[in-house]
Parts: sequence; C-alpha cells; structure tokens
Amino acid sequence: MTNASPTYVFPKGFVWGSATAAIQVEGAASLYGKGPSNWDVFCREHPEKIFDRGSPEVACDHYHRYKEDVRLMKETGHTGYRLSIAWTRIFPEGYGRTNPEGIAFYRALFDELLASGIEPNVTLYHWDLPQTLAERGGWENKETIEHFVHYARTCFELFGSRVRLWSTLNEPAWTTLQGYVTGLHPPNQTSHRAAIQVSHNFNVAHARVVKDFQAMKRAGAFAAGAEAQIGLVLNMSTVYPATKDPLDVRAARLADGVLNRWFIDPALKGVYPEDIWELYRSCGILPVHTESELALFRENTVDYIGVNYYYPHYASSDAPESAYHLNTSGKANEDCVFAIKDLFRFVKNPSGKYTDWGWEIFPEGLYELLWRAQEYRPGIPVYITENGVGMNEKLDDQGTVNDEARIEFVREHLKVAHRAISNGVNVKGYYMWALMDNFSWVNGFKKRYGFLFVDRATQARSIKASGRWYREVSARNGF
Repeated sequence: MTNASPTYVFPKGFVWGSATAAIQVEGAASLYGKGPSNWDVFCREHPEKIFDRGSPEVACDHYHRYKEDVRLMKETGHTGYRLSIAWTRIFPEGYGRTNPEGIAFYRALFDELLASGIEPNVTLYHWDLPQTLAERGGWENKETIEHFVHYARTCFELFGSRVRLWSTLNEPAWTTLQGYVTGLHPPNQTSHRAAIQVSHNFNVAHARVVKDFQAMKRAGAFAAGAEAQIGLVLNMSTVYPATKDPLDVRAARLADGVLNRWFIDPALKGVYPEDIWELYRSCGILPVHTESELALFRENTVDYIGVNYYYPHYASSDAPESAYHLNTSGKANEDCVFAIKDLFRFVKNPSGKYTDWGWEIFPEGLYELLWRAQEYRPGIPVYITENGVGMNEKLDDQGTVNDEARIEFVREHLKVAHRAISNGVNVKGYYMWALMDNFSWVNGFKKRYGFLFVDRATQARSIKASGRWYREVSARNGF
C-alpha cells in the first residue's frame, strides 16, 4: 500500500469488519451451562461425515480467548464484527430456564467490542438448533417458531443496550438445502416436501421476530433508539443460463426462484414469488400455511438486507436425475454437483477461475446481487455480511501467511462494492468471512478463511498478510 490517495474511497462510516458464527469459533461446547445443539450431536455421532473428523467442541477456543481476539480485531482495522449468539448458551434446552453464564459471556464480549470501537452485528440463528427441539421435529415443527420468537425477544431484552444491528437468520436457503435436500447437514433428510415446509417456517419465524423487534423499538427497548435495525442474511448466488437455449434460460429462472427469490421476496417485497409458489403447488408440496402467516410477510419487511456472496451458478435444463456432491477435500479436480431432477442442473463454467473447493471466483456476481436489493427497495441499507475465499494454508518461516490470493479476492470484490455505491446502492459495510480460521462445517478445519491463522495444536493466532493489508484499507477508508 502506497501513501498516495486511495483510488477507491468509501463513504464515511463504512463498516470494515469480518464475520464468524458461534459454533464455528467459540468452543466450550459443553461447558458453562451450554446445552447441546444439533451440530454438537451430529459431529459426535457422525464424525465420519466431517472432513478429518473435525469437531466444534473446542473450535477456536474463542470463549476463553475473546479478549485476545478483540485485540486482534482492533489490530487489523476492524470497526465492526458480525457474530452469532449460540441459542443453547442462552436457553440450554431451547426454552425454559436461561443460563446466567452464557448471558454474562455475551455481555462481556459486547462490552469488550464496544470499548475497542468495534460495533457488533448480531445474528440470532446461525444453524445451531437446540438438540431438544431437533428431537421434536426441528424446523418442521411449528412449535420451534414459538421458541425461536421467545429466544429472540429475550436476546433483545438482555443485549438491546449494547447491540444496534441484528439479523434473524443466517442463510436459511443453505441450511434448508443441505439439511433437507442433499442430506449433508443435520437432520440429514432428503425430502423436498420437508424442505419447503422448513423454508416456510424459517420465513414465518423471521417475520414474527421482525414484528416483535419493531414493537419493542417503538417501546424504547433499544439504547440505539430509531437507529436499531433488524435484517435477514441471505446467501445469494447469481444464476445464469448455461447456454442461450430457452430451456436453460427457464432453468436458470427456476433455480434463482428456488434458491434466492423464495427467501428475498418475502423479506423485501412481502410476498412469495408467484412462479415458485405455482411450481410447488403443481408438485403437491406447498407448505402448510395460513393466511395470517402470509400477511406477516406483507406487514414486517426488513430494515436492511445482508448479502453473503461466494460464487455464481450456471443452470442447465438437462437434469435427468437428482444428484448432490460437495467438495470437502480441497482437491482442485473434485467438482461440486447439484441437480434437481427435471428442473435444473448446475454446470461448470469452462472459462471460470475456481478455488480448490470448486467455487468459482466471480466478483461481478456481487454487483448484480447488490443491485437487486436496490431494485427491490431503492435505498435500503445493504451489508455484505460474508464474502471470502477458503484456502489450503500453513505458516511460513516468518510465522505468518502471505495470502496474496486472498488480498486479491477481497480487493476485487470491494471494487465491485464501490461501483455499486457509486451507482446508488446503499452499501453500508463489508464483513469478510472470516475473522479467523475456524470449524467450517463438513469441511472440518482444512478450509482456512481467516485474517488470522489459527494453529490447531496450540490455538495460537497469527495475523496473515491479508489482515495487515485490511488494517491499512480501514485506516484510509479505501485503497
């Protein structure tokens, strides 16, 4: 980085941050009153499903090292930090009694962040469902919605004096897809009917929490007053037709509807997309629903939207069978596979640049997603809540990681964000995934994403070259 004025200058107050999730970094999975989540149990009972039998039991030991981690955030230029609350640290059984130790931990963490000039952006649900609720049907059971709403209200009451930015759910499309279609994540189902019901219940739970949030805000429950905001974090992938064939164009539209519009339309427009509703109706898998639930969408849209973006898709209509495969090895010649029979199949872009995990690097897709939010609701605040690249990495002789490829990845995506801002999109901040190398679900610990390298044997943190670069970007509010 030179001393010359930045070419890409971001708006005053732009948030420079990174993101994590509770189960991926905290550790102390069965300590200090925390109850078991579905992922805790899944990893214990099916270690063979996790790359190299990785486990979140210790993860990055953030629970014990949070002060060090906040100090390292400050050293790497963070002005914001996106994290999630572990539901079972607040309610060990998902409902009923609260856990004072868990409450104290998050209060201390938020206080540490605020004292360091780092604003927390808090996600209520990042996939770790209380095991007691999982055993009673999980998100297929509408009772889970009631417990989630109560948990959310409790968090607002407990932490509303410290937290201004909230989101209800992280990536409901991805957790539905992997938990109920591909069967790669808990509860390991492969049922389209269950998936559609779960996705609807997610949308209802989100709208119910937004309704409560707004009522509590009007009643003065948040120290930030009118500036307190609630949003939804969606993993959206741009979907392009594999060819100009009208059948592929139709397949791309369907794929976009299933993966993106089914979630973003209720959150921003207040209604489900008509074509996908009709698709599910024609297949006999419409979710069990009520008119009052659908009315919730119309009456409780979000204050902001969080965009998680990693890669695009290319859809072909040639899908003779359903098939799913996720690259968890980090071997560059192992492709991801996703197809839903007779609807669409994702194919590889022959001219694309790919990570070792088979994800295409295509910054331009981020621009399209940011602009989509603007088209849906002009001026709505948008946060890039996740964007990053997983790599195979190890410390060099200087005790760091020279991750120039990550710097290039982030730089190119920030250029796209800057162009979106210049064209009128209200992009408020960028949270790279992730703060540190962490437990990456079925990828275990091999797939490293962080600004901080974490030694698996000692838990020692080391700032990578990307973290030092990010510090300078934040200090100059651009690059």
